[in-house]
Amino acid sequence: MRASGRLWARLTGLFSGRFQGAERRSSDWIRRDEAERHVRGVLEHVSDGLIICDAAGRVLMVNAAAAGLLAEAPPALAGRLVTDRVKQSAAGSAQRFSLYSGDAEIALGSQIPRPVELRVAPMDGSHHRLWMVTLRDVSDRHHAQERLAYMANYDSLTGLPNRVLFRDRLAQAMARAERSGRPMALMFLDLDRFKLINDSLGHEVGDRLLQHVARTLTHCLRNVDSVTRQVDCDPFTLSRLGGDEFTVIAESMEGPEEATMIASRMLEALSEPFSIGDQEVVVSASVGISMYPTDDVDLDGLIRHTDMAMYRSKSLGRSTYSFYSDDLNAAATARMALEGSLRHALERNEFQLYFQPKASLTTGKITGVEALLRWHCPGQGMVPPDRFISVLEDTGMILPVGAWVIRAACAQLAEWDCMGLPPLKMAVNLSARQFRHLHLASLVEDSLRENYIDPQRLEIELTESLLMEDTDATRNMFESFARMGVRLAIDDFGTGHSSLSYLKRFNIDTLKIDRSFVQALPGSGEDAAITTAVIAMARSMNLNVVAEGVETPAQAQMLRELGCDEIQGYLLGRPMSATDLALWLDDRLRQDALRRAAFGNRSSEPLSRVSIDMAA
Repeated sequence: MRASGRLWARLTGLFSGRFQGAERRSSDWIRRDEAERHVRGVLEHVSDGLIICDAAGRVLMVNAAAAGLLAEAPPALAGRLVTDRVKQSAAGSAQRFSLYSGDAEIALGSQIPRPVELRVAPMDGSHHRLWMVTLRDVSDRHHAQERLAYMANYDSLTGLPNRVLFRDRLAQAMARAERSGRPMALMFLDLDRFKLINDSLGHEVGDRLLQHVARTLTHCLRNVDSVTRQVDCDPFTLSRLGGDEFTVIAESMEGPEEATMIASRMLEALSEPFSIGDQEVVVSASVGISMYPTDDVDLDGLIRHTDMAMYRSKSLGRSTYSFYSDDLNAAATARMALEGSLRHALERNEFQLYFQPKASLTTGKITGVEALLRWHCPGQGMVPPDRFISVLEDTGMILPVGAWVIRAACAQLAEWDCMGLPPLKMAVNLSARQFRHLHLASLVEDSLRENYIDPQRLEIELTESLLMEDTDATRNMFESFARMGVRLAIDDFGTGHSSLSYLKRFNIDTLKIDRSFVQALPGSGEDAAITTAVIAMARSMNLNVVAEGVETPAQAQMLRELGCDEIQGYLLGRPMSATDLALWLDDRLRQDALRRAAFGNRSSEPLSRVSIDMAA
């Protein structure tokens, strides 16, 4: 800005004379006009932007460089406040119109502001105080500084945060975990046998593999299904520390179980083959996990513990995860063993379908059954569903197992038909992950056709939360089932985000009242009111209503009086194998025949007297 500095004295003299009145002689004015033209010519050749302002900050004169920076013609700028276009974020040595020498930005409408170096100086000697504002475009310097900052904080190969930024993010995450009381998880991922791939296929292949791993992990973390996180930033920070070592900071966790789910998802995602040219590479990783503040250490201690957990995973055979804590590690080891057993359960025919009957509250007749998945694990016996269903969901194994359930349920209906049993309806639960599968409709259609089953005898049970995802894919799947004639039921109604709009929008046939509302009947007034409202609403919309978890005759009697259509629960029978259900149903039919012979039409009394007594 030295060139502009040399003009101050000349400009001061010029403008001081212009405001001193008519006592000057005309020859002096002529000389001043010539001097003004000369100065203007000099100003136009100065590379810095120059603006002359009055004491209020209104623009009196700008040169071409200033007009170019401000992206407006000089006449449009005349008389406007310079602070309308030049902004400073911090307070400095305030001048008359709130500008001071230092960094500033020029506002350019919707465009990115342009950074400038600003100098503000008074033009002494004038009767009316004037100010010279000098602007120098420093965009190139800012870009260079931003590039240097990026290079200092991000990995050049993958674009992920590097070790420096990772430590900063980790410190912030630990502080947030302490304030919120919601734990965070730190995970270290080290690729298995990466050196062998790097040495045998070359460093270029190794670099492309690292980029593939970064993309895969980023996509995996973006798609993690989780509870709403109470954190004001991205809940996941993926970093590359160097070589083949990656880290994940997962904030606002529910607990170690959620950390195991995330680790499983990442390992599963990495297990997919990756093609590089004509080479197909399969990569795995070993993962170490520490929880904070459960693991009460400082930042370096947390990193050290997580690193130790990662090496424990290496020693356990790779492609696995371990916790630093012995207690948490024992739970993780048990889950990994459960996952390993589940992966072979389908091919070893360890899964079975059990069936729980449903009955009409009007006639007492058995109307259908619900298919329930059971797992007989060698050495453990029957594993409770609440232990393995979530693992099937987390690992994606729910898709092949769910397909098996649909095929097996339809085949079982056909087998019962061949045995001469009454034509039962079959209800099958579908998870959200199954429902989103592209080939679900064709799977259902093929299973029905191959077993000669009327589609009206199959009922798909879905959760309320799935219906809240009102997407094109969801609507298309519902329309596919409607065209087939397959019935749709909402399971556990009232426990989720109940909305009448989706009941109207989708072709729903049945509402199942959740057992939590049935258990306290008939004593609980609140549960009775909810149950009454659900049944009344369903009847007004011509929907069938099934009450789950019915265990006592008093519950069944009240539900019948309220207008409920069907019940399901221990009052009728516990879930049983296909063979046991056939025997149970055959015995029930035989008892009904004896009653008809003994009492005639009175044997068709409602469930409260005939069928309940028999079931008990």
